[in-house]
Amino acid sequence: MTTRRVRRRTCREKGKGKEVVEEEGRVVEEGRSLRGCVAAEDGDGGREEVGGEGVDWTLLPDDTALQLFARLSYRDRASLGATCRTWRALGSSPCLWSALDLRPHRCDAQVASSLASRCGGLRRLRLRGHEAAAAVASCLRARDLREVVADGCRGLTDATLAVLAARHEALESLQIGPDPLEHVSSDALHHVALCCSRLRRLRLSGLREATADAIGALARHCPHLEDVAFLDCVVVDESALGDIHSLRFLSVAGCLNMKWATASASWAQLPSLVAVDVSRTDVSPNAISRLISHSKTLELICAVNCKSVEEEQAHDPAVFRNSKGKLVLTITSDIFKSIASLFPGKAVKEHGVFNECNWRDKNKVLGHMMSWLEWILSQSLLRIAESNPYGMDEFWLQQGTSMLLSLVKSSQEDVQERAATTIATYVVIDDETANVDAARSEAVMRDGGIPLLLDLARCSRVSAQSEAAKAIANLSVNAKVAKVVADEGGITIFTNLAKSTNRLVAEEAAGGLWNLSVGEEHKASIAAAGGIKALVDLIFRWPAGTDGVLERAAGALANLAADDKCSLEVAKAGGVHALVTLARSCKLEGVLEQCSLPSRRH
Repeated sequence: MTTRRVRRRTCREKGKGKEVVEEEGRVVEEGRSLRGCVAAEDGDGGREEVGGEGVDWTLLPDDTALQLFARLSYRDRASLGATCRTWRALGSSPCLWSALDLRPHRCDAQVASSLASRCGGLRRLRLRGHEAAAAVASCLRARDLREVVADGCRGLTDATLAVLAARHEALESLQIGPDPLEHVSSDALHHVALCCSRLRRLRLSGLREATADAIGALARHCPHLEDVAFLDCVVVDESALGDIHSLRFLSVAGCLNMKWATASASWAQLPSLVAVDVSRTDVSPNAISRLISHSKTLELICAVNCKSVEEEQAHDPAVFRNSKGKLVLTITSDIFKSIASLFPGKAVKEHGVFNECNWRDKNKVLGHMMSWLEWILSQSLLRIAESNPYGMDEFWLQQGTSMLLSLVKSSQEDVQERAATTIATYVVIDDETANVDAARSEAVMRDGGIPLLLDLARCSRVSAQSEAAKAIANLSVNAKVAKVVADEGGITIFTNLAKSTNRLVAEEAAGGLWNLSVGEEHKASIAAAGGIKALVDLIFRWPAGTDGVLERAAGALANLAADDKCSLEVAKAGGVHALVTLARSCKLEGVLEQCSLPSRRH
């Protein structure tokens, strides 16, 4: 008997999925945390015996040593810097710490304090979880910090956001989402406006309210604010947005309590507005028509998954024909063809419109608009995939899949990862029964999605590895896709990812091996690639409590042990002992079910 499992997007905050924030980062390498590496002891040696000769590594030219440091993870970078005084100085060079991605690690106050001495020149920061945000706000104090991107911050409070803004006044970009900011009010928004006068981009998800007073403060105190996104917010004062005269890009996607007559009248007067995103709202066709008619600067309106607009287009396909050169993107329109019209006089393949080389040499407005369009489409497509509304099959098969694969190639890291997450989500019909939509998964395969996702899984970013691995694992439930995954080297990639020191990456890789092990033709390949040993090591690497890893590793081993040719390899690698140990010590139902499968075979 063989089993498999698929996973859709999971919450990265307290409650369901809590371990993603806390546990995955705690174990950086078999129990060693980021805290341990940052606090590594200094040494005064730098000499090593190589081939009988003394080699003084500290004599490497500084630029060569810096290149070596730049290729290391934060943990290894800090550890290498602790080997001697020379490399400690080099390891603290501002160029190595201008950008930090703390999402794979657990970041608390002690870790943030340890990093503070290295991060005086920090410009870009990515983090996960409200605990990490609180630690950064109170301890990091990177005066030159320009950009913060955070996710999994459902528990973020007004106080934390206010402190973050107050201690990083040079912020130009603040992006928090897609998890709703249920505990953040307009008071915090007001503090951000007062403290961060250089702000150019503000993107927040799930605010309870964005009042006229808070938005007015942004208009008064942030004269360079050009990109605002209030996604899935309960209340947004639409008329106040019309007071932000510097605004060029605006998104209110998912906001369902808008007064559209007021909004269209107010926004049409914005002197610099280039693009508006009203996707997933109840916007009326009349409101869109008013924006088209009255705005002198508007070039693009994105209205994806807007029921009223789609119904009007079904009744009258020419409803927006007199758009005065303004693009209106909807589910029922040819989105690729519409975007290609932005490149007059240049031969652009319709499915290549998101290729950066098409707009890199164009004017800045077009470049910014394409980057913005990638970002807002990746947001809306993920939300649509999660809710899986009825009647979307035609869209996904005709252009949605191709759009997602184009976004996987984006130069924006968060767009890449979100596109992979969307693919992992939209192919799943039922999590519990491990059913995937055959047409959608095969559409990904036909459009060349498997090599793209495998390339993303090979990259050095842990977050991209986990999302790509999850997408490939879910697609591999389909036997035709599984064959392509195996032919493209997916088994070796999954085996290597299963050895990752990051729990979430290893978990998704184990899930991929689990699904591939269903196919009889893949079992020998998994064994030959070292997959059996990697799965056994996974079981012993993480203790009970990390049920996702254990269930997937046990499920894959159970499938492999059910094969006469592989059962001996499983036994030699300690797989039987691992499964027996799990059966005795673990009380988790899903893990126990998988551990019992080899005995059922008899």
